[in-house]
Amino acid sequence: MQIVWDREVVKKLQSTHTVLELETFDIKGFMTTVYCVIPAEKIGLGGFATLEAFVELHKQFIQAYNEENYRLCRDLAQHLMGAFGGEVDTFYEEILSRIKDK
Repeated sequence: MQIVWDREVVKKLQSTHTVLELETFDIKGFMTTVYCVIPAEKIGLGGFATLEAFVELHKQFIQAYNEENYRLCRDLAQHLMGAFGGEVDTFYEEILSRIKDK
């Protein structure tokens, strides 16, 4: 997985790659959104059939996290673990560890 934060690069990559939003951080007074690029070989041929559904679930996960709907995050994470060839699993695990007691 590659990490990208330049909006122009993200726009270019979105037409040819699977690009997922991760988090938005305040870096020196500027809100910066970080994205990851999932390599096609990690998705595999069989994964392309369910790719859109997993992308939508990931978007819902990010929205739930941003809205502090941690119960929904936990529910969605169960379905997302292993998706995208496992490339995003450590991100989901990190978010789950942050919200463990919330």
